[in-house]
Amino acid sequence: MARQINTLKLMKLLSEINQYFSQIEDYRDPDDSSLEYTLPDALMSGLAMMFIQDPSLLEFQRRLDSKHGGNNLETIFGISKIPKTSQLRRILDNVSPDAIQEIFSLLLSALQKTRLWKTYRVLDGRYAVLLDGVEYFRSNKLSCKHCLEFHHKDGRIDYAHKALVATIAHPSLKKPLPILVEDIRIEDGMKKQDCEFNAAKRLIPNIAKQHPHLDIVYVGDGLFSKMPFVSLIEKHGNSYVLVAKPGDHKYLEDVLKAARRSKITKSMTVNLGKGKKGIYEWACQVELNGSTDEMTNWFSYSEFNSKGKRTYRNSWVTNIKPSKSNIIELASVGRQRWQIENEAFNVLKNHGYHMEHNFGHGEKNLAFVFIILNFIAYMLHQLMRLADPMFQAAMEKIGTRRGMWENIRVLISHFVWGNWDCLLEYILEYREDTGFNST
Repeated sequence: MARQINTLKLMKLLSEINQYFSQIEDYRDPDDSSLEYTLPDALMSGLAMMFIQDPSLLEFQRRLDSKHGGNNLETIFGISKIPKTSQLRRILDNVSPDAIQEIFSLLLSALQKTRLWKTYRVLDGRYAVLLDGVEYFRSNKLSCKHCLEFHHKDGRIDYAHKALVATIAHPSLKKPLPILVEDIRIEDGMKKQDCEFNAAKRLIPNIAKQHPHLDIVYVGDGLFSKMPFVSLIEKHGNSYVLVAKPGDHKYLEDVLKAARRSKITKSMTVNLGKGKKGIYEWACQVELNGSTDEMTNWFSYSEFNSKGKRTYRNSWVTNIKPSKSNIIELASVGRQRWQIENEAFNVLKNHGYHMEHNFGHGEKNLAFVFIILNFIAYMLHQLMRLADPMFQAAMEKIGTRRGMWENIRVLISHFVWGNWDCLLEYILEYREDTGFNST
């Protein structure tokens, strides 16, 4: 079995996260009763809940501690004292989301020190960052002052929490890595509803600030293929591949029709086997709209079955010049936006992460803090899938992601493990004990 890459060992990463949490400023009042629990313990407890995918984790570990004189929050996550649920919510509600999000940079930095980082490269050394919104709470009864409101024709009002997520991904890896999350919510004193587009305008400068030397190509849907957003991306020296459907860009479509008549557009057909074919078409230096002189590049991709029926079509705009040498990869990068839905949001919602579980709204930041911790846990899982041979072997033995975490939750709930590797070794039948000695 291959050795795990040292910089990506889970216990090392958890220790570094815990150490970073200890540097976050604690704004609690000196008389606050929750001060019996440290801020790092509270943050690590929240992360542990998301990592193990168990909202009842803290209570289970208290029972283990009283029975065995130890618990997995201590041995695996380095938590000294387990907060009560009510105190945990009070503490996390006041934490700065921006401070917690530095963990994404910490984890990405650990990956960048390994050979695995190069496997995420696309389009001559760039890194594709997918942008998409996710709803992580909705109710027609429960709400808070930061909830978005959705009014129905029959008078009903839905209340929701949403966020815009940026993930680094590669078309063939299918292991997207979240790097930043932007809350979409109603701020204090604001009457106008927030939206994904406005969140994206806040997100791009923040990513540029955190990763100034990263050559990024942003990948997003038709919501973002507007000149103000395109200009913002270029202002920060980055590239873009953004969906541009004909119905959303009528001026551009008229420009393309004229370009086809003048035979300015270029195309390439590829044989996909079994009578299927793919057709790429592109045009350079075209106007996105009629209100500016700024130019962009356009390309499309269509697939046809053996009977000549079109089974897929999409089109994009980009500031990367399309050519025969890169058009296939450009389309592949543009089409990978589904990864953030299928490999991230779908997994978080439907494979045990309790993404839509209401851990509490709080008065300030609680709901958003929990969703950030959820994405940090997801990123740790992705890094294990990339770099931990024992985790990979355990996944292969059990067969499914859901089954893997169901096994882990049972073992975590009933036994105290000396560390994370001891638990994996037990699953793989490399050892018969838990590696924990309470005496």
